[in-house]
Amino acid sequence: MRTLHAYLTRQILAALLVTVMVFTFVLLLANALQQILPMLVNRQMTFSVLLEATALLVPFAWVFALPMGMLTATLLVFGRFSADQELTAVRSSGISLLSLISPILLLSLALCALSALVNMEIGPRCRVAYTNILFNLRMKLTGDLLPEGRYIKYFANYVFYVGKNDRGDLQDVQVW
Repeated sequence: MRTLHAYLTRQILAALLVTVMVFTFVLLLANALQQILPMLVNRQMTFSVLLEATALLVPFAWVFALPMGMLTATLLVFGRFSADQELTAVRSSGISLLSLISPILLLSLALCALSALVNMEIGPRCRVAYTNILFNLRMKLTGDLLPEGRYIKYFANYVFYVGKNDRGDLQDVQVW
């Protein structure tokens, strides 16, 4: 029985690792294409800031990737277990389904605790830090784009005038 539990747990953990990595990559790719890639293409972001911003998005992606990964891993492993007639062999040897899945249920409870930690603590803190990075980059860009003593017509339907721009500290700003 212990060998069977170890076998199932190894299979679930291997599938869980792969599925969480795939879901994290897909969710990060969607977020990066939407927010980070335009800033990187316009050379408004350095590669080190890109890596930091991407690392801060990983826990936020795990909010969704961990539950989806566990569900997918469980379905993959037990689907293969059933397709190879291993489930029938286990049931015919007198092992109940509940005792068969007990280590998987314990693993699910541990992942629920990890997911709750990521959802309530780590994910929101990383998202705030990520938002602060983007805000600081935009503020720096705004300070660099607005030269002093000239009328700026970069934005549709708006004209800006900055009296003094001291490294992003704007004074005498007028908007028409």
